[in-house]
Amino acid sequence: MCDSNTDQPNEFTSLKQDMAKNDLSENSKEQAKKSEWIQIACSLMANATVLSSGMGLGFPAITLEELRREDNPMRLNDEQASWFASLNTLICPLGGILSATILDQIGRRFTLVLINILAIISWGLMYFSSQTDFDQMFWQILLGRFLIGVTIGLSSSPAAVYSAEIATPKLRGRLTTFTSLAIAVGILMIYTLGFIFPDDWRKVAGISAIFSIFTLGLIYFMPESPSWLISRGRTDEARKALAYIRAIKHDELYTSEILNEEMQRFYDQINSRNNCENDSLWSILKRPEIYKPLAIINAFFAFQQFSGTFVVVVYASQFAEEAGSGIDKFLCTVLIGIARVIATIILAYFILDRYGRKPPSIFSGIGMTISMLILAVYSSSFAQNLPYANWISTFCLLAYITTSTFGFLTIPFAMLPELFPQRVRGVTAGMTVCVAYFMSFIAIKSYPSMLDFMGNNGVFLLYSIVSLFGTIFVYLLLPETKGKTLQEIENLFKRQISNSAEKV
Repeated sequence: MCDSNTDQPNEFTSLKQDMAKNDLSENSKEQAKKSEWIQIACSLMANATVLSSGMGLGFPAITLEELRREDNPMRLNDEQASWFASLNTLICPLGGILSATILDQIGRRFTLVLINILAIISWGLMYFSSQTDFDQMFWQILLGRFLIGVTIGLSSSPAAVYSAEIATPKLRGRLTTFTSLAIAVGILMIYTLGFIFPDDWRKVAGISAIFSIFTLGLIYFMPESPSWLISRGRTDEARKALAYIRAIKHDELYTSEILNEEMQRFYDQINSRNNCENDSLWSILKRPEIYKPLAIINAFFAFQQFSGTFVVVVYASQFAEEAGSGIDKFLCTVLIGIARVIATIILAYFILDRYGRKPPSIFSGIGMTISMLILAVYSSSFAQNLPYANWISTFCLLAYITTSTFGFLTIPFAMLPELFPQRVRGVTAGMTVCVAYFMSFIAIKSYPSMLDFMGNNGVFLLYSIVSLFGTIFVYLLLPETKGKTLQEIENLFKRQISNSAEKV
C-alpha cells in the first residue's frame, strides 16, 4: 500500500517532466521557424539595395537602340556606345576596392546606405541630362554610368556577406543566392521598363532613382551584423542583434544556450582575426585557407565572364538579334529577364540547399556548352533556311540563360562570402569583385569587335568552348560547402594542405 502511494507522485512528476519537455520542444520549433523568417526578411531588405545594380547592368540593353537610332540628333557612334555599355564594369573594380576598405570599417548597414545614395545620384544624373547639348549629355550619362559602376562594385559583396553572417548553416545557401536573385530581378525590372517605355530612357532612369530611395528606407529596419559588431567591441549590441535574428526573448538574452554558443563562435573568429592583425596582407594571402579559395573563386569568375553570361545581360536585344531569335527583340529581353528570375528562384529554394553548389554548377556548364554550340551552328549562313531555325535559336538562347543562372552566373556570388575566413572576408571579397568586374569590362567592351572579327557563330562557339573548360574546372576543383559552418569550410582548406603534407 505504501509502495503504491509512493509510486503515484513519481509517475505524476515524470508525466509533468515529459509535458514540460514537449512544451520546450514545441517552443524551440516555433522559435526556429520565426528565426528563419527573420533571417529571410533581413536578407531580402539587404539585397533590395542590389536591385539597383541589376537595373544598372541591364540599362544599356534598353537604351542603346534609341541612343544609336539614325534619326536621333543626340546619336552615339559605335565607340561612344561601347563605352556607355562597358564603362560601369571598368569602374566596378573601384567599387570592389572601396567595398574591401569600408565594409569592415563602417559596417554592413552603412555600406548599404552609401550604395543607395550613390545609386540615387547616378540615376538622377542620367534623368536630368541635357536634351539639347550632345557633348554635355554624353558626359552626364557617362558620369552616371561611372557612378553606377562604383555602386555595382560596392554592392556585390556587402549584402551577401551580411546574409552569410546572420544565417544558420541550414539557410545560408539560400540566403547567399539572394544577391544573384536581386540582380536578376533588377535586370528584369529594367527590361520591363524598357519594354513599356521603349523611346524614353530618361523616364526609366527617373523611376530607377525613385526605387533606390525606397530601398534606402528599408535599411532602417535591419539589425547590423552581430559578427561585425563584435569585431568592433560592441558586444551588447551584438548580443541584442543576434537575439533578434534568432527570435530569442529579451529575458533570455544572457541565459539562452543557442545565443551563448553563437556568441562564443563569433568571439573565436574575432580572436583568430586579432592574432593576424599585425601580419601584412601578403603574409595573410600566403596561408592555404586564404590563397586556395581566393584562386578557386577568381578562376570560377573568369569562366563566368568569358563564357558570355554578362555580355547577354548588357547586349540582350542585340544578342537576341544576332542569335536569330524569331520574336521581337525587346520582348525577347523581357523573356530573358523572366527566365533568369525563375531559374534563380528555383536554384535558391529547391536546388542549392538540397544538392549543394557543385552538382548545379556542373549541370549549368553542360547546359551552357550545348546551348551555345547549337546557337553557333544555327547562326551559320548554311543553317538559316533550316526548318524552325529562328525558334530553335530562341529556345537555345533561353536555355543558355536558364542553365547559366543555375550555376555559373549565380553560384560564384553565393560562394563568395562562404569561402573566406571572417578576419579577411571584407578584403578578399572586395579583391575578388574587383578582378571579376575587370574581366567583365574586357568581355563586354570586346564583344562588338569580336562580332566584327569572328562573326556571331564564331563568338557563340568561343563561349561554348569556355563553358566546357569551366565545367571541367568545376568538376575537378570546386569544393562543396553545403551544410558546413563557415569555420568548417576554413578548416577544409587547412586540412587539404595538411593531408598533402602527410602524403609527401
